Amino acid sequence: MTGKEIRSEKRGGTLLTHALLLLTMVIWGGTFAAGKTASEGAGPLSCALWRFVMASLILIPQLRLSEKRFFPEAGVKVWIGVFLSGVSGLVLYNYFFIRGLHLTGAGKGSVIVTISPVFVYLGAVLFFGEKLTLPRVFGMLVAVSGTALVVANGNPLGLLAGEHNLGDLLMLGCVLSWSVFSLLGKFVVGKISPLAANAWSAVFAAILLVPLCVLSGEPLAGFLDFDPATWGAIAFLGVFGTCLGFTFFYNGIMVLGPHKASVYITLVPFFGLLSGAVFHGETITFWTLAGLFASLFGLALIQKY
Repeated sequence: MTGKEIRSEKRGGTLLTHALLLLTMVIWGGTFAAGKTASEGAGPLSCALWRFVMASLILIPQLRLSEKRFFPEAGVKVWIGVFLSGVSGLVLYNYFFIRGLHLTGAGKGSVIVTISPVFVYLGAVLFFGEKLTLPRVFGMLVAVSGTALVVANGNPLGLLAGEHNLGDLLMLGCVLSWSVFSLLGKFVVGKISPLAANAWSAVFAAILLVPLCVLSGEPLAGFLDFDPATWGAIAFLGVFGTCLGFTFFYNGIMVLGPHKASVYITLVPFFGLLSGAVFHGETITFWTLAGLFASLFGLALIQKY
């Protein structure tokens, strides 16, 4: 193969990676509309349970084919990290996700979750010695202010008076649980493959959700009463949102590096707003867009400085 052919093949592979990352953001933006649909036909724990049952049935065989084994070689601390990742990033996140979307708009929820990197950065400062700079502090304040605009519908002072939507506050639970999940990832990434971590987190989440469903009063046999729209939404969350989305994103990290791949995540709320408008007839307000752009500007400052 000539040098020209090698460069052409590499360029083609890079273009495909960018295309798959863009598709991933469309999928992840669509999970907010799917989550809202699922929340209308099933309880939050039941939705999460069947989402991760589906994901496990795909990811575990994929792990076996890819790595020639089901169980990666890892110490007890790594397995504890994977389990806690499943608890925080899958069980808790999805509970807040489905419960919150039942009470607020899909587009609005996608914008609120955008602020997650602020709390990840704060956690890195507190627990991993990440450098705290003045531009980053300013960026955090701007990003938080943008989210406050969204939650308060343009009237932040109303938050002080207790004027807020419970669904919006539950979406902030998504932010906190995802931040814990991201910080736990520092203990897991590099010890086992992303595929193994994703697969076993899904398995642990599905197993843990069984007793939680029973204790909460959500019947395990309730799936028999799910309508086609609910099943379709859960399938989208499990197959596309979890399996394909994370696979494409991890591929982007390997080809482009984490910094370039992560830039694409800023597109998620735009597709979230679009999916909410298309599938649920939601109105995209001025304050939602203003808050989104403020949050993204603040996040850009944190990333740059």
